[in-house]
Amino acid sequence: MPVEELLPLYDKANQDEARQLADRWIKEAAQVVEPSRETIEKAARVYLAMRALMKQHNADLIGVNCIYANWGVKLPAYVCLGFHQLNNDGLVGVCEADLLCGPTMLMMRYLVDRPGFLSDPVIDTATNRIIYAHCVAPSKVFGPKGPSNPYHIRNNAEPRAGSTARSIMPLGYMTTSVEFNAFRNEVLLHQGKAVANDETDRACRNKLAVEVKGDIERLLYEWDQWSWHRVTFYGDLKEPVQELAKAYKMKIVEEA
Repeated sequence: MPVEELLPLYDKANQDEARQLADRWIKEAAQVVEPSRETIEKAARVYLAMRALMKQHNADLIGVNCIYANWGVKLPAYVCLGFHQLNNDGLVGVCEADLLCGPTMLMMRYLVDRPGFLSDPVIDTATNRIIYAHCVAPSKVFGPKGPSNPYHIRNNAEPRAGSTARSIMPLGYMTTSVEFNAFRNEVLLHQGKAVANDETDRACRNKLAVEVKGDIERLLYEWDQWSWHRVTFYGDLKEPVQELAKAYKMKIVEEA
């Protein structure tokens, strides 16, 4: 539906509730860097607008064409903090209205009850690492009932405006990156071990570095066979993904 449908819901959002949510975000954050209090409150109102829209449609997932929303119809705040909260809570907020990653995140939520980190790739064949980079990431990577890792409230990296959460994700764990594609009847999959939260002040706010399990040259070749994004989940989830793909009669493509 048109992004414009969020605007009246933003106007109707309860300002006291938005202030309380902003208080909670600020209190729980390890650090607030660039965004002002007003900017964070506006992000909380956008979150409340999205929740109201999801409730109207009995939806577990919302995707927003965020570039158009902020630079086109001028939504008063970025959706990123709202997506951060949705993904922590057991729902799904999917960046850039990605119609492959959104269903992937929802299917994995139902399968393993963990949020996904949708990202763009930086593949470094010299170090056998991939950096998953995006401005939205959860801080409850083991699910709504799991522990929370620290996060910082930052502005969005590209426009240097708005607000988002930079999640300091836990290291030393196996990760499983997947994408379900019903159009091709295939599931992409690769794995690695989380080794660093890259602090370089360029590109997206969240940059999780992973040592790839397998052939990184193959991963580099395979990456652009489908699309730009992948979704990364914490845990060795290869077996449940394989079983789900088998149930749907989908082919597993191991990228690395």
